[in-house]
Amino acid sequence: MPMYMIMREKRKEIGLTQEQIAEYLGVSTPAVNKWEKGSTYPDISLLPALARLLRVDLNTLLCFNEGLSKQEVDHFCNEIVDTIRKKDYDSGFAMGIEKIQEYPNCGLLIHTTALVLEGALHMYGTSVTDKEFYEKKITALYERAAKSGDDQVRNKSIYMLALTYMNGMEFDKAQEMMDLLPEKPDFDKKQLQGMLLKQQGKFTEAQEILERELLDGVNKVHTTLMSLVDVELKTANYNDASHLAELYQKFSILFDLWGYNSFVALFQLSVAQKNVQECIPLLKSMLAAMLIPWEIQKSPLYRHIGRKENQENFGAQMLPSILSELENSPDYEFLHSNEEFQQLLEQYHAKC
Repeated sequence: MPMYMIMREKRKEIGLTQEQIAEYLGVSTPAVNKWEKGSTYPDISLLPALARLLRVDLNTLLCFNEGLSKQEVDHFCNEIVDTIRKKDYDSGFAMGIEKIQEYPNCGLLIHTTALVLEGALHMYGTSVTDKEFYEKKITALYERAAKSGDDQVRNKSIYMLALTYMNGMEFDKAQEMMDLLPEKPDFDKKQLQGMLLKQQGKFTEAQEILERELLDGVNKVHTTLMSLVDVELKTANYNDASHLAELYQKFSILFDLWGYNSFVALFQLSVAQKNVQECIPLLKSMLAAMLIPWEIQKSPLYRHIGRKENQENFGAQMLPSILSELENSPDYEFLHSNEEFQQLLEQYHAKC
């Protein structure tokens, strides 16, 4: 709330007139009137007395706040995404940096903004001219947030830095970040909280917590399986890779994950083997699944948390980047001469 609104509301709240404020502070009534309209501001020497008169502290009067709440940060980051969609990535990035300059010590804002900007860069990267510039800026934001006094923010940023350094082949730096992360605690607070709510008869709240705990666990197993597939492919152990890829598909279906996920590992296997006959039908299924939103609320496994999740089709937003990778990555060169592959690209470019 702007300072002039605080002055006006607090004055009315304690039952004083503009004339009384003027008399008590030794200024004119028109001066107070201008303060409350926001056209001028009190002299700095009057601020302590004005704050005492209005029964507020100076931080409140001056609208000073060191940080933002999680709700405020989430709302702002949604605005960044909307700006990127409606305008461009540059505008959304500038918007994020401007807010961080306003709250330079808010670790939660810095980390979450970096996370959103990084995700948007991957999603809308095809239209960004200087990705390397933005990647360096985002890394710098994670480095700032990694010095936060908030343990959760700090650890999340350290985790993201470990991934960033790893992907950039800076293995020593990645290990340094890994060493800073705490070991997993011996107890699971969420499980305990779910049990407590269940015992209290608060079944809906218990279901929401336990469903989210289940989804976190499923995502962890899912990511680990994909990493194992990748390791087997890099060592050309295609038999084990095939077994793991099939398991990955079954797991995705069993736990009601997004349909796109069930084809990814098998597609990577067929790409590694340069098997055109298997690649094309898998690619058809993957691209079709990308345009079908994951309606998480329809699954009995996640229906309580699904009501609160954003149901936007991120697959449709990712499609341009996926098509660009298929066209430009050397991993898919063996498909470029295939007529059906080119038809697929043309068909889905028309859907972007």
